[in-house]
Amino acid sequence: MSGFNRDLAAALAEELAYVIGALIDAPPEVGSGAPGDSRQWIARIEASGTATGALSMAIDASGAADITALTMGLDGENEKPPVEAILDTLREVCVQAVSSLAQKPIAKGATLSVSALNQSQSLTPEGDWAVFAIVAEKMKTPLAVAMWGDLAVGDSAAEVKQAAARPAPVAAPPSAPVPAPAAPVAKPAAAQHPSDRIDVILDIDLPLVVRFGRTELPLKTVTRLGPGSLIDLGRTPDEPVEILVSNQVVARGEVVIVSGSYGVRILEVVSARDRIRSMEV
Repeated sequence: MSGFNRDLAAALAEELAYVIGALIDAPPEVGSGAPGDSRQWIARIEASGTATGALSMAIDASGAADITALTMGLDGENEKPPVEAILDTLREVCVQAVSSLAQKPIAKGATLSVSALNQSQSLTPEGDWAVFAIVAEKMKTPLAVAMWGDLAVGDSAAEVKQAAARPAPVAAPPSAPVPAPAAPVAKPAAAQHPSDRIDVILDIDLPLVVRFGRTELPLKTVTRLGPGSLIDLGRTPDEPVEILVSNQVVARGEVVIVSGSYGVRILEVVSARDRIRSMEV
């Protein structure tokens, strides 16, 4: 039978927190919460493949503005992010979280997508629903996220499709009422810390390159290069060098001598948000 899948909603809340934490560069936590009392951003998540139904998600507008201000480097008090920026941030967060959830075992191979994202004056959930609170050190207030709907995946979705295909049962003569069996209580999904997701890849070796400088030369000049040729990199020796991993800048530092060999002392680390955006290009 279809109905509100609380475990799936809790898993989606974890994915939302993970993406938000990466954007604002702060470790997030997820707990139970209360619905926001201001305007809401309503996202609708459609399912297909091994799933049926849809899931609606209401994100508190004031909390969404706070997160957007953090990603844009605004103080949030005197500098308010425009609505277009809030919408872009929420769309990015929702799409990444839903895409990640679809790869998890709890989704059972379902295809999930964000079909709509609109602002609403009030929160009007239908049927059973749950509210989660996402908190992080940099956030002024917890972000309230309410979810409701009849999204069913895997075996539950198959039961819904089979029930729809079966003919309606013939009414039986009245008889003594039989007590209905007690509905099993769904166990909440075990909380998973965001750092646990990357433990399996922490031992992978990645190439690290230190780039002293770069420039562009005409092909004619390149063909004339030889011993003794000088190339102007347009930088001074005391400027920081760039440290790259997989051809993406992750930090900057200064050249030092370590036990008679060249080394680099880290001076600046690129934020997690900028690293995520660079990998999406």
